[in-house]
This record gives sequence, structure tokens and C-alpha cells, in this order.
Amino acid sequence: MLRALAGLALGAWAGMPGARAAAQPVWQVWRRDEALLVQARVPLELPPALHEALLRGVALTFVWQAELRRPRWYWTDRVLLGARRTVRLTYQPLTQRWRLSVSDGAAADEPGAALQRVLDTLQEALALVRSSQQWRIALPPALRGDERLELAFFLDTGRLPRPLQWLSGVEGVPPLAWRTALPLATVPTAEPPQEAEEPA
Repeated sequence: MLRALAGLALGAWAGMPGARAAAQPVWQVWRRDEALLVQARVPLELPPALHEALLRGVALTFVWQAELRRPRWYWTDRVLLGARRTVRLTYQPLTQRWRLSVSDGAAADEPGAALQRVLDTLQEALALVRSSQQWRIALPPALRGDERLELAFFLDTGRLPRPLQWLSGVEGVPPLAWRTALPLATVPTAEPPQEAEEPA
């Protein structure tokens, strides 16, 4: 059933006007008190296959990820820190509401305490999934100044049923992952201007 939904929904999305329009993510980072604060928003849109999967009880797990890397001329970059914020979205058919579970951890198998929130509509839930507000990431000591910060947001397709795992990256399907990188030395210490709220 999920395989059929995936095929039908892909065709439906590809035929939608403006389906290939590519909005740009917003990444803002600044330093404060030996930590990084990350504020970001991505133009996530669910393809119909994932919407149908949610309604049928499949949970969607999204990940915000940050890595601080130090270059090494003799080997691959050294990872000085890794942080993850995991956002799990589920549908509750009895109440017809949407539940978000947000947890922070250093790795996928080391989640922290989860913050739960229940919302009335999918659009309200997706507005929260799309954004990371003042995510605090503690910096390691003894930084040299040549480190690079890598940020990412993606759907954890490994947690999806197999027929849906191939959706990411298929032509005609909206993006489900974004990445950026910047030198740590360029990160300002002043807080950037606040972004306008996303319209409901």
C-alpha cells in the first residue's frame, strides 16, 4: 500500500504548478558565552506520499545537525563537536491533532529529554519543524581559529518504511535536506536581526 501511495503521490507532486520552485533556507549563527546559538529556517514542503504516510500512522523524524571540524593536512578533518536536535512528527487519529517531540543529543542514539507539543493543524506543526530557534551548542576549549562549522537539516529516511526511503533526491520531489558550512572565525558575537515570523 505504501509503495502505491509513494508512486501516486510523486506523480501528483510533479504535476503541481510551481512544484520545482526552490526557496532558500536561512542560516544565522552567533557566539555568546562560549557557545554557538543557531537560528535557522528551511523551506520544507512535504510531498503527498509523506503526508499520506503520516495519516496512516508513520512517524517522520527530522534532524538538525551541527559539526565543528578542524582541518588536518595529513588526514581527514577532526570533528571537535557534534550536536543533534531531533524533531519527531506524528498524527493522532483519535483527536485529529499533531504531536511534535523535540530532543537534543550529541548523537542519534543519545537523545536528551524530549519537549512535547500538540498542535491542531499540520501547517502549525510544519512551521515548527522548519525552524530552529536559538539552538545553543557549547563550544570546546582551545580553539585555534581555523575550525569550520557545518550545519544540516534533513529527514531521517532510514526510519521510514522501505517503499518511502527512495523519495529523497528523486527528481520531482521537493528537497528534504539542506546543508551549509562557514568558518568559525566569521561567526559574529552580536545577535543577528530577528527574522520575520512565517505566515500561518
